[in-house]
Amino acid sequence: MTQTALLTTSEQITLRRVAYGQALPGTLQAQDLKRLRTLGLIDGPPQAPTVTADGQRCFETLSPPVALSDTTVEQALTDMLRSLRQGRNRRP
Repeated sequence: MTQTALLTTSEQITLRRVAYGQALPGTLQAQDLKRLRTLGLIDGPPQAPTVTADGQRCFETLSPPVALSDTTVEQALTDMLRSLRQGRNRRP
């Protein structure tokens, strides 16, 4: 079993963000960072974690994130607004 298989979806997202340099303080899940450190996939100071060599290898095996087209995002937002409006209309 690979380390990738041991990571939760949230941990995979956190590893991706660290790898892409999107690890701004306070924006990542503390429990994910702790587990990734325990597994030896990240290191560095808490405010600026970095990917280790093992972390980079693990990152490279992750499935790429799903890219949403502008049309998909627009449709999702439209559906969400419709749902919110319907919920508002049901209240007494």
